[in-house]
Amino acid sequence: MKTIAYFFGRFLITTTLILAGCGQNGQFEFLNNEKHSLDDYKGQWLFVNFWAEWCAPCLEEVPALNTMYSQSTTLNLMVIGVSYDPLDSVTLNNIVKQWDIKYPVMKSDPIPILPFELPSTLPANYLLNPEGRVVVKLIGKQTASSLLEVLAIAKQNRNSKSG
Repeated sequence: MKTIAYFFGRFLITTTLILAGCGQNGQFEFLNNEKHSLDDYKGQWLFVNFWAEWCAPCLEEVPALNTMYSQSTTLNLMVIGVSYDPLDSVTLNNIVKQWDIKYPVMKSDPIPILPFELPSTLPANYLLNPEGRVVVKLIGKQTASSLLEVLAIAKQNRNSKSG
């Protein structure tokens, strides 16, 4: 049974994400206490992955995201994880270890400020281009092949528009 605190936390995260589009560009903190903004990733591609510990397809997708992250230098890409549920850092760290997540995961507190809304379905991946704009929203479990294909198409589309 969901508690009032759970629903209030969801409300705060959703409200923060929506309001964030009006101002700051993606302020957040990773589990290792590093503070960042989406502006820090300008010039490279960025997958922002929303997941939850109760979401079986989210767990199944972790190896694909780990593969993408391991190729980040070659692909000019960064992968960042965001918990759909507001969890304390100890719980998040335990899940990251249990699931063997290799890419950075944002803390839930302070609430991440992102310039797009919380997805209604999980897993969800947003692909941001090097200018920091969302160019693709993927819903459902992805594989390394599907992520690479989407990235290649997005890069090709960007190159054809600039050329």
